Amino acid sequence: MHVTLHITTRCNFRCDYCYSPPHAGVEMSREVAMKAIDLTSRMSPNNTGVIFFGGEPLLRKDFIFEVIDACSAKQRKSGRQFHYKVTTNGSLMDEVFIQSATRSRLSIAVSLDGTRIAHDKHRVTGSGAPTFDSLLPKIAVLLRHQPYACALMVVTPETVGHYASSFDYLFQLGFRYIISSLNYAGAWDRSHLRTLEREYRKIATRYERLTRAGHKFYFSPFEKKIASHVHGKGALCQQCYFGVRQLSVAPDGSIYPCVQFVKDGRDGDYCLGNVWDGIDCERQNALFGASRALKSTCRDCALLGRCENQCSCLNWQTTGAIDQVSPILCETERLLIPVVDELAARLYRARAPLFIQKHYNPIYPLLSFLEDHEPEAGLSV
Repeated sequence: MHVTLHITTRCNFRCDYCYSPPHAGVEMSREVAMKAIDLTSRMSPNNTGVIFFGGEPLLRKDFIFEVIDACSAKQRKSGRQFHYKVTTNGSLMDEVFIQSATRSRLSIAVSLDGTRIAHDKHRVTGSGAPTFDSLLPKIAVLLRHQPYACALMVVTPETVGHYASSFDYLFQLGFRYIISSLNYAGAWDRSHLRTLEREYRKIATRYERLTRAGHKFYFSPFEKKIASHVHGKGALCQQCYFGVRQLSVAPDGSIYPCVQFVKDGRDGDYCLGNVWDGIDCERQNALFGASRALKSTCRDCALLGRCENQCSCLNWQTTGAIDQVSPILCETERLLIPVVDELAARLYRARAPLFIQKHYNPIYPLLSFLEDHEPEAGLSV
């Protein structure tokens, strides 16, 4: 079993969008980090993912590389495989860090909401200053060193009208791995939802054109919906193994099912244990069972098995309960799925080579990786 460990380097409970200096918080110690690594290594002896979160994790660059060095030593000694990722707003990213990250096989995912207007709507400094212009030179350096770095785009009711143009912009900027998500906690209304549907259709047109032209890229949520269209219901939600395949560790050593729950508190309903005493398996199984249970509101839905209703973290974030689905989630999924199904059908009828390879060839990820990392001519392997 593969387990991904989320390490919260510093917990300051600030707004996800805010670039302001962190509030007083607790920093994770090396002892807690290594206890967490040891715990997840026992759970997943062959392959463990380590993801660094914050606050802003780049406030503790030295700590990040200290943890990676310790994991590398374990890997050399035991053969256990580790891979690493950090999610950052980019404000403290520089070429020295990017080069060090690349050497350490630390993948960088950066929050960039698309065009200047979309990004600067929410991502500002503590004084309210925009951050777009300061981020662009850093993005150029990042993509030079990590061509497959991930762009994390959040779409809100205030920026939804820029969704398609933001997708275009990120692609033109050089990103080939774009993860887009909606801010479901926003004040969505019917007007916003109509705009969202129009933007989805615009993006579908771009997606089709790029795929027909043979451009390799990944765009979520389209890819997940296409997978559920091609492979049937249930293909989408298999990634949500609540508190089983993903664990989040707070600075004080408490363990949670996801980063969303770290603020729940050490004695909260979703605390699974701690790095010293281990995981309470009874509580873990109970939470996992509750997360997988069929929601009463979804029982007769035609999209059951294809939507995000089984994402317990998202449910909790929007409704306060892991077994209750946000009405806005239902509305947006009903807009998205028909658009993506029509897109997939068009590409299939056209027998677009890249589409067929990407979604019907099970070894495509491996072939794509080998192709992208093919040695330059004249060099021995």
